[in-house]
Amino acid sequence: MTGAWFAESLDNGVLEFGGNIRPDWQTDKMGAKTRRKVERWVEELLQNDALIGNLSVRLNPAKSDFEVEQDEDGDLTLTLWSGHLDTAVDSQSRITAIIRAVNNPVGSFEVATPFATRIWVADDQLAARVGSDYNTRGDKVNDTAAKFAYQDNADKRLARELLQNSPHLGVDNVEVLKNAVSASSSKLFAFNTLTQAMESFWHGDPVNKVEEEAQAKYLADFWNALVEVRPEFGRLGKTDRMALRGTSMAGTALSIHGAVAVAYEIYKRNLDPAEVLAPLGEPVYSEGQKVDYFSYENPIWTKIGALVDTSGKQQLRMSFQTRRAVAAELMRRVGLEEPAAVSA
Repeated sequence: MTGAWFAESLDNGVLEFGGNIRPDWQTDKMGAKTRRKVERWVEELLQNDALIGNLSVRLNPAKSDFEVEQDEDGDLTLTLWSGHLDTAVDSQSRITAIIRAVNNPVGSFEVATPFATRIWVADDQLAARVGSDYNTRGDKVNDTAAKFAYQDNADKRLARELLQNSPHLGVDNVEVLKNAVSASSSKLFAFNTLTQAMESFWHGDPVNKVEEEAQAKYLADFWNALVEVRPEFGRLGKTDRMALRGTSMAGTALSIHGAVAVAYEIYKRNLDPAEVLAPLGEPVYSEGQKVDYFSYENPIWTKIGALVDTSGKQQLRMSFQTRRAVAAELMRRVGLEEPAAVSA
């Protein structure tokens, strides 16, 4: 089926939206996640660079009149005399994106693009079963594995370049197959943590490959300077890494977000990371005692909500708010709390 066919069939009643198992399509009101997914497909379709995969539509034999004929070559032809196809089994989000791309005033989508489409001849009971299996069977690939395999924006590509270019990171020190690092692992963080930090706090917005490569080099240089001051952000043995967990903020997911925020602020101001990062290696004083800045004993982490007391044990609180709080605290520590002036 071509893109034009989907749009024309929706207009003339051969195709109808309906019966889909997803709540967003049952209420005809897209949630934020579905909207982002559809809009991303539309953008890719307008660039004629979308991977849509196999689509499915449903033909309800109880509400349609049709026949299937086979020619001498074994090819099948379906003739629909009455009734319509619908999206009861799957694919409504992707078909919606295709139709929006066809109707987009930019007009760049090649509407004759064909999409492999399966027609399910299924009553409501079978359609519900097929729709359920499509959406619940099998395990979704986790975000870390998916983002490491393919990066669809500059922030993710920069994250992968940093991982590959920095001698302190690499696939042997960053988890690239799972979303979390095992408590007994010597690895620093999961790749998904780095991509999230880049998307949240890096605003370099490279417009071409040259700018992207320059920013990737800067990030690798920044990480070198960071490890000089705080070795915890580099390679450690299993014993040393495990000793840090539960006692230090250094190397936690929150600190990775903070480090990226500091990296961008230094980049924006064209400063020397080695000079700016020095305060991260200096101790602080709590109740007259000298403690490491990243230590759980530093009361600043509790004050900003990054640590919470749970049954007498301090635990990290992971949230959008605490990521921003840790980023702000690290920038305060290194003297970057005041935003840099934007050049006219």
